[in-house]
This record gives sequence, structure tokens and C-alpha cells, in this order.
Amino acid sequence: MGTRMVSALESPVHAGWKNAIVAAAETDTVFLRTEGGPALRALRTERTARYALGDGNAMQGLGEGVAAVYFEGKLEQGVALTGQVAGRIDAIQPVAEIIADTVREFAETVERLNAAFQP
Repeated sequence: MGTRMVSALESPVHAGWKNAIVAAAETDTVFLRTEGGPALRALRTERTARYALGDGNAMQGLGEGVAAVYFEGKLEQGVALTGQVAGRIDAIQPVAEIIADTVREFAETVERLNAAFQP
């Protein structure tokens, strides 16, 4: 839900990042392993592609580029943390709609599974 909320209408991040999430496919993120730190997933940019290959420090890039990414939409200057779910996000929506859609889809899935596994 993190990536979904970053792309929400009310999210304070720059529209450039939100639009990049909406435009992304499932394959437009990279997995970044950090030495002695957490594993991260981010939008694929030239910078993050280099980090994924082991060139540079993703955690340092994350820290250095926070303001540029979050508030200026300059995704190449930092690390725009984004999950693979970006490929399933097709619109910038208000949080209330995101939550309502999630609850509705959950209920539909439970109903479908219940029907499929009832004797």
C-alpha cells in the first residue's frame, strides 16, 4: 500500500513521481541490495540501474536525493522508493477511493474464494 499511497491525490510528493508511478510497468522497478542495510525497491532510472548493478551506494543516494525526488520530482537525483505494484496503478486517486476500492476488492475476492471452495 506504500506505493499506492505515494501516488494518492493527497500525497505531498511531487506530481512527477506520482505520474512516473502511473506510467510504470511491473518491470520498471529495480531491487537494490544495500551492504549492511535494508533491501529496497525503486523506480528504474539510470541512477538506480547503476545501484542495482552494485555501482554506488543506494542508501547514500536515498539520503542525498530526498528533497529533489519528493518535492521537485527529479527522480534521477535520488532514489524514488516504489514497489512493483506500480505496474498495477493506473490513476492518481483520492485516498478515500483507494481504501474503498481495496475493501470492495477484498470482499469480492473472499466471496469468490468462498464460492469456489464450498462443497
